[in-house]
Amino acid sequence: METITYQNLTTTDELDILLGKESRYKDFHYLYETETIDLLKRNFTLVNGLYLFALHDAAFAGFVSCDTDWWEPNCFFLRELFVSPDFQGQKIGFTLVQKCIDHAKLHNAEKLITQTAHENIPMQTLCESFGFKKWDNPRWDDGINYKLSL
Repeated sequence: METITYQNLTTTDELDILLGKESRYKDFHYLYETETIDLLKRNFTLVNGLYLFALHDAAFAGFVSCDTDWWEPNCFFLRELFVSPDFQGQKIGFTLVQKCIDHAKLHNAEKLITQTAHENIPMQTLCESFGFKKWDNPRWDDGINYKLSL
């Protein structure tokens, strides 16, 4: 297994590395476009957010972000999780989600929320391995919503 390090982002400019990064799984395709990166940059300044890169040497291996931009109090929102195709299968996604859970607990959150596409089977499998439960979100019904009680 490769040695992976995890680095907190300190500026919004670091998010630009995501532009054009993409991944596929069967019918699921994800591509970082300017609109998504701009949203990440807007949320970067939220208090107690976590924006983290996974790196192999200097090479980008993955990214995760979680923040408090959610309408329910005491919740963190796992906004983005991405593992570069070259580094999938090395438990990087698992570690990134665990770091979000630990971060949310550190900030006394009661829940960690996330959403994913119906076609994103790897994310669904990962969420269920942590004990996230599916729930009906009245504000988003285009995919699957998950909630983890902390």
